[in-house]
Amino acid sequence: MKLYGSLTSPFVRAVRIAAIELKLADEIEFVATVVKPTAPNRSFGKDVNPVRRVPALETANGEILVDSRVIIEHLNNVGRGTFIPNETGARVACLNRHAIVAGATEALVSAMYETRLRPAEFQWPDWVDDQIDKAEKALDWAEGNLDGFSQSFDLSVAALICLLDYAEFRFAERDWRKGRAKLDGYVSAMSARSSIRETTPPVA
Repeated sequence: MKLYGSLTSPFVRAVRIAAIELKLADEIEFVATVVKPTAPNRSFGKDVNPVRRVPALETANGEILVDSRVIIEHLNNVGRGTFIPNETGARVACLNRHAIVAGATEALVSAMYETRLRPAEFQWPDWVDDQIDKAEKALDWAEGNLDGFSQSFDLSVAALICLLDYAEFRFAERDWRKGRAKLDGYVSAMSARSSIRETTPPVA
């Protein structure tokens, strides 16, 4: 299998965490891929994902899968795991938690592009603030609903860690853990897990 992506992408990181947890990491070749607004990666779009987003996974039989949740679903099936729970109630709850956290992560990625790539004279500060506020409110929600996350290490937990780490990586000027003591303690404890340590984004 081939995983196309960037080591700084929180969505690529979630796939890498899943691969480690499912003991499939050795079966996946990582292909560093640059996708960036206003600088289209035409070859990637032609050969892999026409909407030019990462992650994308080329499966063992040559099929191309896009979107981190779809990819993780596939890996979960291949690894016969429970990274996405099998029982209907637990599965729906996991995917619901993931939807909130992934939506907040998308908001932060959008805010990052707005502040780092769009020329300063064209930036929309109120829109950026709104995107960051979505992430803040999602983390507040996670603080209040941490019991659901802490029952097992699953897709929603990986996405939550990726969200908080990405927030601290791209918007380090904010104290993302302030007022969220339970979340801070939980994520700090989870950071000792090998799948989290091995996928920490590079500093540069």
